[in-house]
Amino acid sequence: MSIPVVSIDWLLKTKETNARQPEKDYALDLSSLDAASDASVADADTASQTNGDDTRGTKRKRSPSPAQDGAKADGEEEDTLKRSKLETKRAMGEGQILKDKTVQIPVDAGAPYGYAVHVDSDGLLTQQNDRCAVWTRWGRVGESGQHALIDCPSLQDALQTFEKKFKDKSGLLWSNRGDNPKPKKYAFVEVNYKYESDDEEEAGGGAATKEEKEDQKPLKCTLHPSVAKLMELIFNQQLMDNTMAALKYDRNKLPLGKLSKATIMRGFQALKNLSELFADPTKASQYGLPYQQAVEHLSNTYYSVIPHAFGRERPPVIATDEQLKQEIELLENLSDMKEASNIMRIDKTQFDVHPLDRQYQGLKMQEMTPLDRASTEFAQLADYLVETRGNTHGLNYQVEEIFRIERQGEFGRFDQSDYADGKMKLKKNRKLLWHGSRSTNFGGILSQGLRIAPPEAPVNGYMFGKGVYLADMSSKSAGYCCAYLSNGTALLLLCEAELGDPIQELTGADYNAGEHAKQNGMLSTWGKGGTGPLKWKDAGVVNPALQGVMMPDTSVKPGNTNVPGCSLLYNEYIAYDVAQIRLRYLFRVKMA
Repeated sequence: MSIPVVSIDWLLKTKETNARQPEKDYALDLSSLDAASDASVADADTASQTNGDDTRGTKRKRSPSPAQDGAKADGEEEDTLKRSKLETKRAMGEGQILKDKTVQIPVDAGAPYGYAVHVDSDGLLTQQNDRCAVWTRWGRVGESGQHALIDCPSLQDALQTFEKKFKDKSGLLWSNRGDNPKPKKYAFVEVNYKYESDDEEEAGGGAATKEEKEDQKPLKCTLHPSVAKLMELIFNQQLMDNTMAALKYDRNKLPLGKLSKATIMRGFQALKNLSELFADPTKASQYGLPYQQAVEHLSNTYYSVIPHAFGRERPPVIATDEQLKQEIELLENLSDMKEASNIMRIDKTQFDVHPLDRQYQGLKMQEMTPLDRASTEFAQLADYLVETRGNTHGLNYQVEEIFRIERQGEFGRFDQSDYADGKMKLKKNRKLLWHGSRSTNFGGILSQGLRIAPPEAPVNGYMFGKGVYLADMSSKSAGYCCAYLSNGTALLLLCEAELGDPIQELTGADYNAGEHAKQNGMLSTWGKGGTGPLKWKDAGVVNPALQGVMMPDTSVKPGNTNVPGCSLLYNEYIAYDVAQIRLRYLFRVKMA
């Protein structure tokens, strides 16, 4: 009588439904295991007749062969190894061949216990035969589904089987997996295997052993208390989780630690394809679909690449510019949070460094100095914050800290650029302006600087094109901080920006403003609003290093700018080159 061997999912599902499930849906394919077992027994018998060693399934150094046939054995083994590596390289092609032994690739969740993925980085992985197998599992998201273990006589056969299965599911060759997904087919998602999840230690011995933790003395943080408190805010995992949940991102399907830059870029590209379709519905023919179906296809493609959590609700079709902007915001936030997540894992083998010190070092800041609250510098800057609140924003501020900051290399980059003193083709027009963002983005902002959207991003997600957006009214920038997700605490930057004179002046949206400014020999755009500062002063009164940089003179309240035909309530300034900008101050503010 044949007794089926099933996975543990059969038992769990039977218990959950209180009804016996069909064994065939959960049956394990043991044919390859039987073959491997027979081969292993034969190999073991052969081995016992020679030296008695049992080395099945282990990774070890090669042991010397017996003296009587040592030269022959070594030669055969070396030839086999070279031939195997050559065949593997020919089959897989250049690139994306894993060689890092510290990377731990997880076994599929549906695989039987005892399965593991081994990286043969140095050709020392012992195998007693040439047989390989291909594991596949399929089904609805959230369910265990069905699976199969396909036995193959060689590595080449296994690779061909895998590539055929990939093409059946995706419609693409494995070598073209980065291409746009095919309609009604699965989308390939690149996964970063360096980290198992957002909560786990770096692979390769990143975590301290129990004995090391017991011997470890309490570490002392060397940071100024205000800086240490700032690190606790910027690198707060719970706040990152809150942000991802608010943006409907499913961190359980693709944690930040596994999210690759290539996947984020593919998300941007999917949105760009959508925006181009919005602008020209005839492009639906490229996908062989009517317009509405093409929009739905591209929306589904985006959701396949960037997983969302909508609960039991059907994912909404991205059919408007407003929806497009929301998804662009998600990708921009993921880019910055991923940088922060990487810093949180940097060099955890340094047991003698306090975690907050390690995180600060990861930012690579040249300076981060808390200002004396009794100083004129603090008072003037706080006044700039409080006195440039827009009436329509209804915000109240409590300044907790102001930090004077400098990013490594940023000042040098500015001095070597065409915007430095003596190099400008245009007249100088430097201003001290605001930039706001979620607190969870500042790990990326401080370590990488303010960035401009990549070429893959759609231009119609940005009112005046792709650039760094700044403001002269603090509440305009504060609205982007989403302080409600971080217990009412917001982080705001004051940036020195060389805008150039003349500057492109606009009163309404122009998605191609950056290109138009460049064509006219200008550096920046001024989106003119109905309310703004009525008087400006030299910021050298705040700090001599700011001599020649202009900031609002709040002795005169901001008011009506009398700009005819403007659609904006407040001014916006857009720089199209990050080298135009130097970060000067970071504000920690309680907002209500």
